Amino acid sequence: MLATAAVVGLLWAGKILFVTLFFALFLSFALHPFVELLERVRVPRGLAAFVVLLLLCALVTFFIVNALDQAQAFARDWPDYERKIQGLTARARGLFSRIEEGTRRLLSEGEKAGVRSVRLEEGMLDSVARVVLQVRTVFSLALYTAAVPMLAFFMLKDREKYSGALTRILRRKGGRAASDFAVNVAHVLSGYVLGELFVVLITACITTAGLLVLEVPYSYVLGPLAGLCVLLPYVGVILSTTPALFVAFLGTDEPFLALKVFLFYSVVQFLEGNVLTPFIVGSRVRLHPLAVLVAFLFWGILWGLPGAILAVPLTATVKVVGERFERFAPWAALLGERTPDPEPEEERKEPGEKAAG
Repeated sequence: MLATAAVVGLLWAGKILFVTLFFALFLSFALHPFVELLERVRVPRGLAAFVVLLLLCALVTFFIVNALDQAQAFARDWPDYERKIQGLTARARGLFSRIEEGTRRLLSEGEKAGVRSVRLEEGMLDSVARVVLQVRTVFSLALYTAAVPMLAFFMLKDREKYSGALTRILRRKGGRAASDFAVNVAHVLSGYVLGELFVVLITACITTAGLLVLEVPYSYVLGPLAGLCVLLPYVGVILSTTPALFVAFLGTDEPFLALKVFLFYSVVQFLEGNVLTPFIVGSRVRLHPLAVLVAFLFWGILWGLPGAILAVPLTATVKVVGERFERFAPWAALLGERTPDPEPEEERKEPGEKAAG
């Protein structure tokens, strides 16, 4: 119990460091196959890692630029949204007024006299302090975000050095079986993270294209948001669907657009949960729904939104590592069915390649 409490305390105290490292680690897992593909055409490993990360940053920049443009358009259109919201809440105001009037009648005259109006004024120094705090927060967020691709670059560039050093350590401590265990775990997690990345990209592209066909405003924001929300179990569906329905209902004059968007999102979520994820991710990591929910709550409480995004891959990592130790295998079984070991390299080769070897 004390060891578990110490580990949780360490994770909480160093959450910025661990979140940055884990994001970089999983990003390197996802991009490693593309780096290997460039290496096969005789591109140096460092240059291949740089090119892959540069293409990824260009893709992210494209969506961010379009998102900023549409955010400006949303700011311009906000007065129209505000008028429509005021029209929809006109009846609610009357209801709230009646509730307020009834509440006032419940107060006696003595209680009314005891209620005083308090006015708070913010000084100039408080305003400056708030601005400085916001600037520091934005700067820190940008700095840690920029550190993720930089760390991923060095993890990809020097992957062989790190894996060689880890292999020597494990062979000295636990023999060849320990090093083979590390290779198998890395292989399983790399395939899992790469599959999740493809699911996110495909979902984002399908959603963006569908919203453009339906002529829903801010498609370049809502589409990538739907893809990213795939990483958030259970609540991701609500977080991606609600803004789209809000825009479809208030942003256009078409009466049935919100219904079309709802049906479209329902189809996309069905395809993602029953076709894309099972086909692309498959059975690489099998987690029980209850384990996913508990992991989402645990990592979300511990690290906030980054922890909620990392909840599934982190739990998958704990499960894959734990189930390969007899001591922790029963506990790993609570998280899901055992993950099958990857096929040996010799079995993955074609018969012609074996003969040539």
